[in-house]
Amino acid sequence: MEKIRLIPLVLLLILVGLNTAAFASEKPIGYIGFHSGLPWAIRFNDCTEYNFEGAEKYLWFDRTLDSISCYQFGGKDDSDLRGGVISIYEAPGLDADKFTLNRFSEFIVSKSGWGTFPNVYSISGDCWFRVKEGWIYLNSVDKKFVQYYPGEQDKVAKAAHETYFRTH
Repeated sequence: MEKIRLIPLVLLLILVGLNTAAFASEKPIGYIGFHSGLPWAIRFNDCTEYNFEGAEKYLWFDRTLDSISCYQFGGKDDSDLRGGVISIYEAPGLDADKFTLNRFSEFIVSKSGWGTFPNVYSISGDCWFRVKEGWIYLNSVDKKFVQYYPGEQDKVAKAAHETYFRTH
């Protein structure tokens, strides 16, 4: 009797494992980056951002930031992003099950200040994008800060930036 009960559990674990493995080997088709072609070099320490408007776009990717570059977020900074969370859906559709997070796992900033944005693995319609954590919906507020870019992020510029940082 015990063996019979374990069979569905084993089959479920195998299916979940296959689904996870398939996603892990999937190649990105693009990424979510700053709106209107703004530079995707994420610089924290060179004082390129010194006001709320410039710094706010970084909050879209990481709601836990206290500062960006030379700007310290203050209590009077008014933004839909301040104190908000990022909604991640299990499927494209606002009625799908969802959970929240404060930061995209693929938003990574190196010691030199160069960043990588979240990769996109598939698209549904004009507003749904599958990132590592699940599906995100880009509404009109989101599109003031970010947009989808097909293709790879700029690895050549990143390598040049990292080399310059190491040698200076």
